Amino acid sequence: MAKYPASIEKQLSGKSSDKSLLKKDIDIPFISRIPEKEIIDFTRNLGVMLKARLPLMKALETAEAQTSHTKFKEIVSGVRKSVKKGNSLAKSFEKHPRVFDDIYRQLTKVGEVSGTLDEVMLRLSSYREKAYKLKQRIRMALAYPGMIIGVAIAAVSFLLIFVVPTFVDMYQDFQAELPVPTQLILAVSNFLTNNGIGIGIGLILIGIGINYGIKTQKGRTFVDRLLFRIPYFGDLYTKSLVSQFTKTLSTLLHSGVTLSDALNILKGSSNNLILQKEVGIMSSSIRKGKSFKQSLSGSVIFPEMVIQMINVGEETANLDEMLSQVADLYEEETDIMVEGLTSVIEPFLIVFIGLIVGGIIVALYLPIFELVNVIG
Repeated sequence: MAKYPASIEKQLSGKSSDKSLLKKDIDIPFISRIPEKEIIDFTRNLGVMLKARLPLMKALETAEAQTSHTKFKEIVSGVRKSVKKGNSLAKSFEKHPRVFDDIYRQLTKVGEVSGTLDEVMLRLSSYREKAYKLKQRIRMALAYPGMIIGVAIAAVSFLLIFVVPTFVDMYQDFQAELPVPTQLILAVSNFLTNNGIGIGIGLILIGIGINYGIKTQKGRTFVDRLLFRIPYFGDLYTKSLVSQFTKTLSTLLHSGVTLSDALNILKGSSNNLILQKEVGIMSSSIRKGKSFKQSLSGSVIFPEMVIQMINVGEETANLDEMLSQVADLYEEETDIMVEGLTSVIEPFLIVFIGLIVGGIIVALYLPIFELVNVIG
């Protein structure tokens, strides 16, 4: 890990006193959200140009010209104008906290103070790109079964609401008692047809209630704990969290941020409240003089193997490299789990949907088969 003089360390740990609301950008959800890919490309391009010894102002002008996203182009323009007025790059990024988070701004500050802004930007772009790709793979793995289930629900609902009722008139004159599966399907169809609007309103209200509940402290904690306990998905989620945390911490340490400062930055960087709580405990333990390994005792997220690898890195004064190895290991394991999930769940869902749709069709035609047998 890079070492800096005390004067530089003091600058790195300093907090900005600029709290003016007028100097912060106002983001409107779903309208002004900047795609992660845009930020990654901007960071990489800026690092490449600085590596080629272009002045910062010229690099920002070029980066602005290369940006195609309208909202992000305005932000880059604002950053460039702020730097032109004499502000540091990190200070200019502070005006857009939702685009350039604490980790991004802290690393930028490290790069400016240490004179390695080009290397920090390239390292930051590499880190964010890996995190972005990992999130995309997990999202795709979870979105696919969700899409299949959604299609299945739509198909079954269509059959029950629009197709099954056409069989009712046919069976009204049926003298014999209908088979139990047929009676069940007709009853479900009748319930959905007569109460469709009420069911729809009920589902909307339930969705609103769940959405409100998970935004509360207790609701978020409950959901975060539940995510760890879901079979297979819980293990996948845990590995992805460990990978992201260790990679981010490794990047901060490698850039010269102290362990205590790095943990303070990471405390609010995760959306998972359980991880936030554990990082807070780590930060408090480190400030009390405990080792990193000791601060991880009792963790419900970090497995023993990770704790032992961190202990080795701490003892050999090579913590950033060891954390990077942990991140790579868990990223690879996450990839394997995602591939396994997609390869197993696809045929399972197809068979499951086939059984449901086939069962409905067979139940509808059972009385006809019995009538044919009787006539025969």
